[in-house]
Amino acid sequence: MRTLLRLSLVVLLVGASALAPASAAHAADEPRVLVLTAGHRDAETVDFALERLAMEARRWNFQLVEGEPADVADLSGIDVVMLLDTEGDIFDAGQEAALQDFVEGGGGLVATHSAAATEADWTWWSEALGATPAGEAVEPAVEKKVSFNAGSPITEGLDEELEATERWYYFDPEPGETGQNVLATVDTGDPAAWNSQDLRVFYSVAGGDHETWGERDFLQLIRQGIWWAAGEERAMVQNIEDTAPQWPYTLTFILFVAAVAGGGSIAVWRLDRTETARAAELTAERERA
Repeated sequence: MRTLLRLSLVVLLVGASALAPASAAHAADEPRVLVLTAGHRDAETVDFALERLAMEARRWNFQLVEGEPADVADLSGIDVVMLLDTEGDIFDAGQEAALQDFVEGGGGLVATHSAAATEADWTWWSEALGATPAGEAVEPAVEKKVSFNAGSPITEGLDEELEATERWYYFDPEPGETGQNVLATVDTGDPAAWNSQDLRVFYSVAGGDHETWGERDFLQLIRQGIWWAAGEERAMVQNIEDTAPQWPYTLTFILFVAAVAGGGSIAVWRLDRTETARAAELTAERERA
């Protein structure tokens, strides 16, 4: 009987934990990231990147807002603007001025891959990026090993090399020549990621290939880059509660939990009866002896 009571208590605790409404997915003080993808050439890669970024946002407590270039006209409530594989002339003069004011006022800017070639004639962007593409991304895509440099919160915990197959950009001038903080290099010694010393601007050359967005270390680099660009000094803490289904739960899920709990209780109840009967038989045998 004691066994049954113990199992029943465990089942009740597990059931209560499973059925309790999850905490709000995003608290009010979480960084908000406006993601722009205008001008991209590869819809499949961008869609996959957005999917993985959404997962990272839920797990690591920042908010993702998909938008258009026109949205930079009003960045109130936004902490970081992300140029995800953007390309071409996507901003008008007013939008350029708004984004420049945002970044120079302390806002964050995160960019990946072809974003370096966005607004090629916009002098401020080249200066804020701290590097200028020497030409188009080199074709075809080739695999390179990316090594991370220690000493930055953006690369914290990234101790192993990342193998990434990309159409790589090369730069003239390179970020190291303009005083940027180089965070990663490829095996040829060329820069792969860096951040500005003066502005909250972070850039990764990688990010133009579908498979790269499936790499754990690359996603860690990007989320930590976002966190840094948002000016966050708090440690990133994984939101493990987000793995639970969102409330209200489906009837199927509730019935499943109930079935597991009930089935387990019945099984142990039967086992407990068998043990009790066996104990009674042994007692009777000893008394007859």
